[in-house]
Amino acid sequence: MRKRRLVICLLAGAAVILLAVLFINRDSAFFYHVEHSEHIGGIHYCPNYMSGRVFVAGFEWDGKASEISVVIPDTVKLSHSSRTLRITKLGGIASGGALRMFAPMPQLGSGCGMTFFPDPPKLETLQQRHPDAPLRDLTVDLYLGKNISELSDVSELVVCDRDAIKTVAIWRVHYRVDCDAENETFYSKDGKLYTRADDAPVELLPYGED
Repeated sequence: MRKRRLVICLLAGAAVILLAVLFINRDSAFFYHVEHSEHIGGIHYCPNYMSGRVFVAGFEWDGKASEISVVIPDTVKLSHSSRTLRITKLGGIASGGALRMFAPMPQLGSGCGMTFFPDPPKLETLQQRHPDAPLRDLTVDLYLGKNISELSDVSELVVCDRDAIKTVAIWRVHYRVDCDAENETFYSKDGKLYTRADDAPVELLPYGED
């Protein structure tokens, strides 16, 4: 009897520890499931139902426009859950180690393929690989909701092709940022993003030339 009680106590203790570990690590990549990702309003969301958070994995673009607007709201509801999830991060790593960058994504039906570079090679290197591709600039007017607290991976260069055959152009991506005044982590000024803690500019976002 004593032995049985001891085993039960040990199992209960192990269960409590496991639950505590899961709670502490509830925002880890393990709980962001790519298979539950959804496109809503041109934005690609990757959810974590354990923590009730979502990261933004990209935004739709037709591969032609030189200027677009992207609005990241405070929250979103996805079809796999009745919960309202907070949108807290741009880019991230999902379960299985899959990297999902915050970057332009091919618009359905556009016929445009895209290659992204989170840690991009030098522009000169890309131009050597694609000598006939013109260099163009995409300016993204980006609005960030109040719950964004982290930027993970952002693409600076995009190579576009048509039907995976002909390279159309090399695009440099620049951002003009407007951040919700209630955001406790960041604020925006003159189109750039700054951290409230030290007023330092967020260098991960490419802003283009002043």
